[in-house]
Amino acid sequence: MASVAAAAAVFMKFLIFLFITTTVNSSVIPKTDMNLLEFPLNLEYFEAEYFLFGSMGKGLDAIQPALAAGGPPPIGANQANLSPLVKDIITQFGYQEVGHLRAIKKRVPGFPRPLLNLSAEAFGTVINAAFGMPLSPPFDPYANDINYLISCYIIPYVGLTGYVGANPKLESPVSKEVLRSIVVNQ
Repeated sequence: MASVAAAAAVFMKFLIFLFITTTVNSSVIPKTDMNLLEFPLNLEYFEAEYFLFGSMGKGLDAIQPALAAGGPPPIGANQANLSPLVKDIITQFGYQEVGHLRAIKKRVPGFPRPLLNLSAEAFGTVINAAFGMPLSPPFDPYANDINYLISCYIIPYVGLTGYVGANPKLESPVSKEVLRSIVVNQ
């Protein structure tokens, strides 16, 4: 009888040990990894706001206010003049970015949404720099499908470059999995 009780006690300790080590190992993220995973929040906020405003004329404050964490609303964001098909696609991109924000904030503390400049003038400055001269008329990402799609291409490209650069620096497998899940969906 005593040996059964002792065996049961050892078995329970083993189960508790497995639970504790599984829980700790699956959620521990080193501080350096947290910094590398928090940095992309800037881009994820930018993408979420840009796609949500571009397609629906409203952003995180209307769709998922808790994710904005009290940060200031973006300036210059507009609803783009999009065809129904492109509008639907961009709306889906916006919701996908909301998912990216949730995934990152589930693992790292994060920070409130920073002030974002989503104005046509800000995008025009980037496009002018790409062409090496001011365009006439000025580039307006909100004007039509083509302009908006051009602007949408620029944003994730910059993000993917950052994510690929961060990957080898991550120490934790959990951190790498968070990053992998975001990159796969970019």
